[in-house]
Amino acid sequence: MRFKLSISILRASVIVFALILASCGDNKTSIPPMPVSMQINLLQEPTLLSLGATKSYTKVSTGLESLGFGGILLVHTFDDSYCAFDLACPYEVKNTVRVEVQPDLSAKCPECGSRYRITDGSGWVISGPSKEKLKQYHIYPSGNYLYVTY
Repeated sequence: MRFKLSISILRASVIVFALILASCGDNKTSIPPMPVSMQINLLQEPTLLSLGATKSYTKVSTGLESLGFGGILLVHTFDDSYCAFDLACPYEVKNTVRVEVQPDLSAKCPECGSRYRITDGSGWVISGPSKEKLKQYHIYPSGNYLYVTY
């Protein structure tokens, strides 16, 4: 009986693990993994409190910060949450080719012209040759602070 229970648990574990791996398929990115560690004090960045607000970070402010491959694009989404993307275009894959926020609040690559949806937090391609969404980083809000990590 104990042996059958162990086999059942093992099978269930394998199935759950396979499902987790399969669900990560959309997260593949051409942007290389780079360290990301950033803290934002919203009281010092009051413009980020508005829905639809964006800010690009390309220079570290302390020796402890890491800004990914091409820098960080921070977005206050229309559902009142925050998201962070790597500024590097996943089609160009160069840390110096960074997407730029447009008046319609999409992000556009100045080289290939790909446009990305950012205010819904998805980073999905709207138009252009890119087939990959923007690389997304984790955000952890805590009080007046946002912590961005890889």
